[in-house]
Amino acid sequence: MASPQEFIPLNPRDYLVLFSLTAGERHGYGIVKEVEAQSAGAVRMDPSNLYRSLKRLIQKGLVVESELRQDQDSDERRRFYSLTPLGSDVVEAEARRLSQLTDAARARDLIPGSRRPA
Repeated sequence: MASPQEFIPLNPRDYLVLFSLTAGERHGYGIVKEVEAQSAGAVRMDPSNLYRSLKRLIQKGLVVESELRQDQDSDERRRFYSLTPLGSDVVEAEARRLSQLTDAARARDLIPGSRRPA
């Protein structure tokens, strides 16, 4: 079985796709909206970038396409995606890595307004 560390560091867009799926199964448009919300609008994914990322993440075994859930969505064309257990471990590992980098940036006063008291 693959180790989460084998996938780190993640492509930033891949991380945002995985992060959006930590809240549960989503269809493509739901992923796009969650990525925009979590990035405060800084990242906008067009469909081609989204599906390229999803294809890559599926090939790596981090995401699976779920069964169509018609009970929640009337559009039969929508496909739903969810994290695999490995995908969940990878997004957690990447979040820890990013947190450590953010802590280092704060220690050097690179993030305005985030200075820690001595």
